Amino acid sequence: MNNINKIFFWIITIGLGLINPLISIALVVLYYLPKIIHDVCDSEKDDEFFRIDHYSDDILKEMK
Repeated sequence: MNNINKIFFWIITIGLGLINPLISIALVVLYYLPKIIHDVCDSEKDDEFFRIDHYSDDILKEMK
């Protein structure tokens, strides 16, 4: 989405929110849903990186 589309989206969302707030909430959720799903998928990859066997030996000694 370019800037003009974002501006129109938020104007329409606010306008529909004045009519029915549930519609604007649904639009905001749909707007942010792809980023939320992407972040959840990336966090699973990050968890694998932070396992204890990925630390160096000197860091493991300091942690004990």
